[in-house]
Amino acid sequence: MFLEDGYDAAAMEGVAAAAGVSKGTLYARYPSKPALFKAVVEAAVEGWSEAAAIEEQLLTDDIAVRLHHHGRTIARSLVNPEIQAFQRLIIVNGERFPELSGAMYAMGYLYMIDLLRRDIEAAAARDGLKVRDANGVAHHMLAAITGWYSAETIVREIPATEVEAFAARVVDLLLLARSAW
Repeated sequence: MFLEDGYDAAAMEGVAAAAGVSKGTLYARYPSKPALFKAVVEAAVEGWSEAAAIEEQLLTDDIAVRLHHHGRTIARSLVNPEIQAFQRLIIVNGERFPELSGAMYAMGYLYMIDLLRRDIEAAAARDGLKVRDANGVAHHMLAAITGWYSAETIVREIPATEVEAFAARVVDLLLLARSAW
Protein backbone atom coordinates (compact mmCIF):
# COMPACT_ATOMS: atom_id res chain seq x y z
CA MET A 1 0.00 0.00 0.00
CA PHE A 2 2.89 2.35 0.74
CA LEU A 3 4.29 1.73 -2.74
CA GLU A 4 0.97 1.84 -4.56
CA ASP A 5 -0.66 4.74 -2.73
CA GLY A 6 2.25 6.61 -1.15
CA TYR A 7 2.99 7.04 2.52
CA ASP A 8 0.31 9.65 3.25
CA ALA A 9 -2.50 7.77 1.51
CA ALA A 10 -1.73 4.44 3.16
CA ALA A 11 -3.96 4.27 6.24
CA MET A 12 -3.52 1.87 9.14
CA GLU A 13 -7.19 0.88 8.78
CA GLY A 14 -6.62 -0.11 5.16
CA VAL A 15 -3.47 -2.03 6.04
CA ALA A 16 -5.32 -3.93 8.77
CA ALA A 17 -8.16 -4.76 6.38
CA ALA A 18 -5.77 -5.90 3.63
CA ALA A 19 -3.85 -8.05 6.13
CA GLY A 20 -7.06 -9.55 7.49
CA VAL A 21 -6.38 -8.45 11.07
CA SER A 22 -8.09 -6.03 13.39
CA LYS A 23 -6.82 -2.50 13.76
CA GLY A 24 -6.02 -3.30 17.40
CA THR A 25 -3.90 -6.27 16.38
CA LEU A 26 -1.99 -4.15 13.87
CA TYR A 27 -1.40 -1.39 16.45
CA ALA A 28 -0.25 -3.97 19.01
CA ARG A 29 2.54 -5.00 16.66
CA TYR A 30 3.21 -1.59 15.07
CA PRO A 31 2.25 1.24 17.41
CA SER A 32 2.29 3.85 14.64
CA LYS A 33 2.33 4.24 10.89
CA PRO A 34 6.00 5.31 10.97
CA ALA A 35 6.84 2.08 12.88
CA LEU A 36 4.98 0.01 10.27
CA PHE A 37 6.67 1.89 7.42
CA LYS A 38 10.09 1.27 8.94
CA ALA A 39 9.32 -2.44 9.35
CA VAL A 40 8.16 -2.68 5.74
CA VAL A 41 11.32 -0.98 4.43
CA GLU A 42 13.62 -3.09 6.61
CA ALA A 43 11.85 -6.32 5.59
CA ALA A 44 12.16 -5.40 1.91
CA VAL A 45 15.88 -4.61 2.19
CA GLU A 46 16.48 -7.83 4.12
CA GLY A 47 14.61 -9.81 1.46
CA TRP A 48 16.66 -8.28 -1.36
CA SER A 49 19.87 -9.03 0.53
CA GLU A 50 18.87 -12.65 1.13
CA ALA A 51 17.92 -13.13 -2.52
CA ALA A 52 21.25 -11.69 -3.66
CA ALA A 53 23.17 -13.88 -1.20
CA ILE A 54 21.74 -17.15 -2.55
CA GLU A 55 24.07 -17.14 -5.58
CA GLU A 56 27.11 -16.23 -3.48
CA GLN A 57 27.42 -19.78 -2.16
CA LEU A 58 28.10 -20.95 -5.72
CA LEU A 59 31.02 -18.56 -6.24
CA THR A 60 34.66 -19.54 -6.31
CA ASP A 61 37.31 -17.71 -4.30
CA ASP A 62 38.59 -15.98 -7.45
CA ILE A 63 38.33 -12.22 -6.91
CA ALA A 64 37.42 -11.56 -10.55
CA VAL A 65 34.51 -13.99 -10.37
CA ARG A 66 33.33 -12.53 -7.07
CA LEU A 67 33.56 -8.88 -8.15
CA HIS A 68 31.81 -9.59 -11.44
CA HIS A 69 29.04 -11.32 -9.50
CA HIS A 70 28.72 -8.34 -7.16
CA GLY A 71 28.73 -5.96 -10.12
CA ARG A 72 25.83 -7.89 -11.68
CA THR A 73 24.00 -7.86 -8.35
CA ILE A 74 24.41 -4.08 -8.06
CA ALA A 75 23.29 -3.61 -11.67
CA ARG A 76 20.22 -5.77 -11.16
CA SER A 77 19.28 -3.93 -7.99
CA LEU A 78 19.47 -0.59 -9.80
CA VAL A 79 16.92 -1.68 -12.41
CA ASN A 80 14.66 -3.60 -10.01
CA PRO A 81 11.27 -1.82 -10.10
CA GLU A 82 10.48 -2.66 -6.47
CA ILE A 83 13.80 -1.29 -5.25
CA GLN A 84 13.33 1.82 -7.39
CA ALA A 85 9.85 2.34 -5.92
CA PHE A 86 11.16 2.02 -2.36
CA GLN A 87 14.00 4.43 -3.10
CA ARG A 88 11.53 7.00 -4.46
CA LEU A 89 9.34 6.53 -1.40
CA ILE A 90 12.32 7.00 0.92
CA ILE A 91 13.50 10.09 -0.96
CA VAL A 92 10.05 11.69 -0.90
CA ASN A 93 9.60 10.95 2.81
CA GLY A 94 13.25 11.19 3.83
CA GLU A 95 12.92 14.41 5.80
CA ARG A 96 10.06 13.00 7.85
CA PHE A 97 11.80 9.69 8.45
CA PRO A 98 15.56 10.19 8.38
CA GLU A 99 16.01 6.91 10.24
CA LEU A 100 14.56 5.09 7.23
CA SER A 101 17.04 6.72 4.90
CA GLY A 102 19.71 5.69 7.38
CA ALA A 103 18.36 2.14 7.56
CA MET A 104 18.29 1.78 3.78
CA TYR A 105 21.80 3.23 3.60
CA ALA A 106 23.11 0.88 6.29
CA MET A 107 21.27 -2.23 5.13
CA GLY A 108 21.87 -1.57 1.44
CA TYR A 109 24.84 0.61 0.61
CA LEU A 110 27.03 -0.08 3.64
CA TYR A 111 26.19 -3.78 3.53
CA MET A 112 27.45 -3.92 -0.06
CA ILE A 113 30.59 -1.93 0.80
CA ASP A 114 31.37 -4.32 3.64
CA LEU A 115 30.77 -7.37 1.44
CA LEU A 116 33.09 -6.01 -1.27
CA ARG A 117 35.74 -5.03 1.29
CA ARG A 118 35.72 -8.49 2.87
CA ASP A 119 36.05 -10.18 -0.52
CA ILE A 120 38.92 -7.88 -1.51
CA GLU A 121 40.77 -8.49 1.77
CA ALA A 122 40.21 -12.25 1.65
CA ALA A 123 41.46 -12.44 -1.95
CA ALA A 124 44.53 -10.38 -1.10
CA ALA A 125 45.35 -12.71 1.80
CA ARG A 126 44.79 -15.83 -0.35
CA ASP A 127 46.86 -14.45 -3.23
CA GLY A 128 49.67 -13.19 -1.00
CA LEU A 129 49.09 -9.58 -2.02
CA LYS A 130 49.10 -6.47 0.07
CA VAL A 131 45.96 -4.36 -0.02
CA ARG A 132 46.20 -0.80 1.23
CA ASP A 133 42.60 0.38 0.99
CA ALA A 134 40.04 -2.37 0.45
CA ASN A 135 37.28 -0.13 1.77
CA GLY A 136 38.20 2.60 -0.70
CA VAL A 137 38.21 0.14 -3.61
CA ALA A 138 34.77 -1.08 -2.54
CA HIS A 139 33.47 2.50 -2.43
CA HIS A 140 34.97 3.24 -5.86
CA MET A 141 33.31 0.21 -7.40
CA LEU A 142 29.89 0.90 -5.94
CA ALA A 143 30.05 4.65 -6.57
CA ALA A 144 31.18 4.19 -10.17
CA ILE A 145 28.25 1.91 -11.00
CA THR A 146 25.53 3.72 -9.05
CA GLY A 147 26.81 7.18 -9.98
CA TRP A 148 26.88 6.38 -13.69
CA TYR A 149 23.40 4.88 -13.49
CA SER A 150 21.99 7.89 -11.61
CA ALA A 151 23.50 10.34 -14.09
CA GLU A 152 22.35 8.44 -17.16
CA THR A 153 18.78 7.86 -15.98
CA ILE A 154 18.25 11.61 -15.84
CA VAL A 155 18.10 11.66 -19.64
CA ARG A 156 17.14 8.13 -20.67
CA GLU A 157 15.93 4.73 -19.59
CA ILE A 158 18.79 2.26 -19.44
CA PRO A 159 18.25 -1.41 -20.27
CA ALA A 160 19.41 -3.90 -17.66
CA THR A 161 21.92 -5.39 -20.10
CA GLU A 162 23.63 -2.03 -20.49
CA VAL A 163 23.83 -1.53 -16.72
CA GLU A 164 25.33 -5.01 -16.32
CA ALA A 165 27.84 -4.33 -19.12
CA PHE A 166 28.88 -1.07 -17.47
CA ALA A 167 29.30 -2.82 -14.12
CA ALA A 168 31.45 -5.51 -15.79
CA ARG A 169 33.67 -2.82 -17.33
CA VAL A 170 34.09 -1.12 -13.94
CA VAL A 171 35.18 -4.45 -12.44
CA ASP A 172 37.57 -5.10 -15.33
CA LEU A 173 39.19 -1.68 -14.82
CA LEU A 174 39.48 -2.23 -11.07
CA LEU A 175 41.09 -5.62 -11.60
CA LEU A 176 43.64 -4.08 -13.96
CA ALA A 177 44.57 -1.68 -11.15
CA ARG A 178 44.76 -4.40 -8.47
CA SER A 179 48.37 -3.61 -7.62
CA ALA A 180 47.23 -0.13 -6.54
CA TRP A 181 44.54 -1.41 -4.18
